[in-house]
Amino acid sequence: MRATFLLTVALAVTLAGAVPAAGGRARFATYVSCSPATADRDTTCSLGASPVAIFRALRRHDVHYRICVRRPSGERRCREKRSGPTGHRSRAPILLGAPGGYRVSWLVAGRRIDRDRFRARAPRVFVDGDSLAVGTKPYLPRVLPGWPITQSTSISRHVPEGVGILRAMGGGLARIVVMQLGTNDDPRADEDFQHSVRATMRIVGSRRCVVWPNIVRPRVAGTSYAGYNHALAVENRRHDNLFVVDWAAMARRHPYWFGPDGVHPNAEGYEARARAIAKKVRRCLD
Repeated sequence: MRATFLLTVALAVTLAGAVPAAGGRARFATYVSCSPATADRDTTCSLGASPVAIFRALRRHDVHYRICVRRPSGERRCREKRSGPTGHRSRAPILLGAPGGYRVSWLVAGRRIDRDRFRARAPRVFVDGDSLAVGTKPYLPRVLPGWPITQSTSISRHVPEGVGILRAMGGGLARIVVMQLGTNDDPRADEDFQHSVRATMRIVGSRRCVVWPNIVRPRVAGTSYAGYNHALAVENRRHDNLFVVDWAAMARRHPYWFGPDGVHPNAEGYEARARAIAKKVRRCLD
């Protein structure tokens, strides 16, 4: 009976040595890292990160494998790779397009040897604006799905008030700030407007990003808003983290968006404005 028991144990040990560990980890090592420069496994990456899928062949060199990534939309993309020397970390970049869950699979000879999951997290967005921000309010969450967006809007808000709101938020300010302000202010005070833009950039600092559509409005007291738009253009050249939406150019191409006041667009215009803002918001991650 003892001999039978020992034979059973020996057979179990032999079989265990012949079968790779779960997921093939005895032969391969795989994981996802949020940065190509690190060797750490990550489960959550910023949407602005450059994650990589790591594959190491521990027993052989030049292993041909396939890496497949399923995106939050359900779309699945695969590519062929080669491991290189034994133990070498082969890196496959993962393109992030939207926040949410990603699933990564590694296959060798058509067989899945491992699978990993991670989440891409979008940075917070804060919208500070006037009646035009009221108009884009329902559209921004639709064109930035999955992004955490907080919106503070008021029909008659002026630029200094909006700057004060940012200042009061202190260190709790979001990573990306959308300023939809200037239309209610006096175009003759273009220097004051430029000072407010500069104050905004000082408040947000170099680690945050500002998106600011320029101004479309008929003349007030005989003065156009060209001075405001020039000020935004000047500050845009000075600050890499300021992105100006050229709303004025969009308005010239689509005059049918606007009613008699020449300021507030229709639903089509508001949606287009929201999309243009969203495009610049994503540019902040670049």
